Formats: sequence, C-alpha cells, structure tokens
Amino acid sequence: MDFILILVYMLLIYGLAELIVNAIDVLAHELKIPEGVTSSVIASLVTTLPEFLVPLISFLKGSKETLHIGLGSIFGGPMFLSMFGFGFMLLTIEAKYKKFKDLYDLTNILFFLLAFNVAILLNFLPFKKPSVAVFLLIYGYFIYIQFKSQKPANEQEKEKLFFSKFGIKGYTKTLAVIQGLLVVIALPFVIDGLVLSIQNISHILGWNSYKSALVFSPLATELPELSNAFIWARKGRLKSSIGNIVGSLVFQSCMPVSLGLWFTDWHIPNMLMIGGFLSILSTLTFSLSISKALNVRIGIIIILFIIVLYFLYIL
Repeated sequence: MDFILILVYMLLIYGLAELIVNAIDVLAHELKIPEGVTSSVIASLVTTLPEFLVPLISFLKGSKETLHIGLGSIFGGPMFLSMFGFGFMLLTIEAKYKKFKDLYDLTNILFFLLAFNVAILLNFLPFKKPSVAVFLLIYGYFIYIQFKSQKPANEQEKEKLFFSKFGIKGYTKTLAVIQGLLVVIALPFVIDGLVLSIQNISHILGWNSYKSALVFSPLATELPELSNAFIWARKGRLKSSIGNIVGSLVFQSCMPVSLGLWFTDWHIPNMLMIGGFLSILSTLTFSLSISKALNVRIGIIIILFIIVLYFLYIL
C-alpha cells in the first residue's frame, strides 16, 4: 500500500509543480522577466519547494528516524538531479547540438560546487550553525548575478494559464498569483504524506532511513526539475533547460543544507558522503563536457558509470 501511496504522492507533486511553473511562466511573460532569470531563479525556486519542505518537515517532527530522512533527502536530491539531469542534457547535446558553442555560463555551476563542497567539509569542523550565514550569502549572490547578467526579455510565445481553461478571462496576473499560492498551500500536506510513506517503506524493506530517503525521496522531489529540463530541451531552449537544473542545484546546496546545519549536529554518514561525491563528480563531468575539455560521448559514459555505481551501492 505504501508503494502505491508513494506513486500517488509522486504524481501529485508532479501535477502541483506543473501548475506552479505554469503560473510562473505566465507571470514572467506578463512582467517581461528575462528567460534566464525565469529558469535559473524563479522556476528553480518553485520547483525546489519539495526539496526544502522534505527536510524542514522531517526535522520539525523531531524523531531520530525523520532526522535521518531529512539528511538523506538533502544529499539524495543533488545526487539524483546531477546524475540524471546532466546525463539527460549530455544525451540531448550529443543528439542535437554536436557543434555547440558557448552553451552555458559555467560560472553558475561553480556556485553549486563551492556550496556543496563546503557542506561536506563542515562535517569535519566544529562550527555548524554560524556557517548557515555563508550559505545564505552564496545563494543571495547567485541570485544577484543572475539578475545582473541577464539581457532584457525577448518576445516569446505566451503560455496559456491553466485557470483560463475554466473559461475565466482577463485578470491574468491575479489568476497566476492565485494559482501559484494554491499550490504552495497544498504542497506541504503532500510532502508530509511522502515522508510518512518513506518511513513505512524503510521498515518493510529493512532499510535504514538514510537509504530509503536516498532512493525514494529524490524520485518525487526531483521530478519537476527533470520534467522542466525535458520540456525546455524539446522546445529547443537548451540554456533554460540547463539553467533550471543548475539553479535548482545551487538552491539545494544552500537552503536545505542550511536547515540541516541548524536543526542537526551535521554528522554525515558514509552513505550520504558517497552520494555527495557522486553528485560533485557528475557535475564536474558535465562541466568538462560542455566546455569541450572532455568529449561529450565520454562524459555520457562516465555519468552512466556513476549511475550504475549508485544503484550497486544502494542495493
């Protein structure tokens, strides 16, 4: 039954993410916000709500098991997204964009690598809570850079607001805000159910909470980002696709990590530490591939190898 519930929660999270991203896209068009800001900041912020809420709700519950689920989701999310997200992007580039040039600003990826490496390093250092300020500053500066470096918005095809399908006309901005707020209100309840199901599954399989959170939580929480990457890549908006993945990774390496530093003693078990290293390795492989320091096909093979290692280690 819990397996079915996890599937239901995954579908609900996907549906809610589609609604809120739809609202953001419509608002961005109405307010003429640059596409890069929309994908790297706004869309990544709303699609990473699950990644922020899973550890927050887990930590607020206060039990040892839910603390483990919270920590597992903090490391599981970036690991899952970097492996499958960047792996998908390299496959897309190899299939459609073999003669690419200046595909993406790699400076943005450095924000994730910096924050995530610092997060791992803090496992061996005594000061945890004061370090939260460092991560808030990193993410704040990332947002500043995105707004500063983006060019004015180009005219693009306007997306139709979901609420407009019910025959409601006019008041587009107001309806988009209402649509987004309804999703924000509903999402914590869905996440809470997901956390409970993960707990139950860990008991059924005899897995500890860390392993369950590494496997099941990212399947749900990373689905919106992967969906966006697929949709934008299909439309030929490759920079937006990469930008959403990178923006989400920067957020996940700063905000959920800050929750972990504040609510826990931040002692990272080996299983999560390995997950962190796999995430960093996948990101470096992608960065080297799109900078042409590494052949794209070799990059794909390396990430596929990392994914196989991940599943062998977990199972």
